[in-house]
Amino acid sequence: MIPPDLSKPLEKLRVRIYEELAGLRLDQALARLLSWRTRSSIQRMIREGRVRLERGGKALPSSRASTKVQGEDIVEIRIPQRVLVDRSEGEVPDSLTILHEDPYLVAIDKPPGLAVHPSGRRLSGTLINMLHGMYRNLEDPTRDIIPKLCHRLDRETSGIILVAKDPIAHSEVRKQFEKGKVQKTYLALVEGKLADDEGWIDERIGPAERAKVRLKMAVRRDGQESLTRYKVLARSQSMSLVECRPQTGRQHQIRVHLAHIGHPIVGDKLYGPDEEFFLQAIDGSLDQEAKRRLRLDRHALHNHRLALKHPETGDPLNLECPLPADMRSLFEADQA
Repeated sequence: MIPPDLSKPLEKLRVRIYEELAGLRLDQALARLLSWRTRSSIQRMIREGRVRLERGGKALPSSRASTKVQGEDIVEIRIPQRVLVDRSEGEVPDSLTILHEDPYLVAIDKPPGLAVHPSGRRLSGTLINMLHGMYRNLEDPTRDIIPKLCHRLDRETSGIILVAKDPIAHSEVRKQFEKGKVQKTYLALVEGKLADDEGWIDERIGPAERAKVRLKMAVRRDGQESLTRYKVLARSQSMSLVECRPQTGRQHQIRVHLAHIGHPIVGDKLYGPDEEFFLQAIDGSLDQEAKRRLRLDRHALHNHRLALKHPETGDPLNLECPLPADMRSLFEADQA
């Protein structure tokens, strides 16, 4: 079977209604399942006829926002097609810099703002879409190289992303990540001047309670063990440039830990000045005052170094990616 071509945009998204959502309105259920979407945008999709509800294998004649859903219902959402840049010639997009490539792996300097894989409302134009286009074999699709992410970075985080070009290499590298064998070093610009030049943040992390954003995490006693080592590299008038080495791999770990000690990452809409900024950014309603307080249009976190063993040779593989221009310029301007 020919693997799916992720360089092509998806035409529809199908989600299943689980029992806990039974009895809710269609728009309410979808708001729970598609947490990145506002309820008003979901209602608009329903009005535009882009949402179809299936029950017992049959499509209901019409779907309204007020329609009550049942467990095991299937909701199909049609995705508007976008015009994509043609990657059929296998050229590297101008926005991507290759840091390392061999027959088994490719390491990319991911720019901020680029999602690594399709999810939520970003179902095309992602890093993995681009890589599928780059490695497509037009003459013989069965010989396509199917790139697979070895780890993930948040959309706003820049820096090294490691991708396997071979299934065995992918498995071997994933094992290293899962067993904590990969040394990860991030650079972050944080608000304020840290008192200590270096230290450890040893605080458990779990889902945030009473948060407006479901994916938000927080320090909590019953959370998972989480450990981050940090070192201040430089200080400006109102910021610190910090090297962070997470010893565990919790969701948003560095962002949560730095915010917990009173030094949130510059530009962090979720853990910074106000989590409302995160919701406003999704709707495109961030005003000038919010942008002024954030100081940067993305959170200033950069995957600077990765050190691991090469999956084929076993030799040390050390990858490094310099501080990006937006973080460097902001920090230098604050030193003046």
